[in-house]
Amino acid sequence: MGKGTMSRREEYVLKNHLEVLNYLKSRFPMYHSSNFFFRDVHYGIQSMFNQRGEKVSYADAEVIAKKFAERLEKDKIFIPVDRQSWAVNYPDFKTPPSGKAVTAAKPAAPAAKPAVPGGTA
Repeated sequence: MGKGTMSRREEYVLKNHLEVLNYLKSRFPMYHSSNFFFRDVHYGIQSMFNQRGEKVSYADAEVIAKKFAERLEKDKIFIPVDRQSWAVNYPDFKTPPSGKAVTAAKPAAPAAKPAVPGGTA
């Protein structure tokens, strides 16, 4: 791919980093304080562009993924664990508290049966 094409894609990913982050969350398990891995970012970005009808090579998607991860590190959304993984620091991706049962609304009481003349139901 030409350099201009890559620049446009890189620019899109960097300018729309929260949209891309939400796309990644829709494709992979990504939660606040969980670990996330470079290959998930890489494959997710490649998938996102392919889904939009833009074929992106493995190598080009890898370059974009590196720049995207650098952006999220700068914004403190990705906290580096090692060279290939991060802890996700994004409270919007918190899971609901575990151990708390969700209570359903109680069903309404059945309606009273109408009286039948003669006393038989």
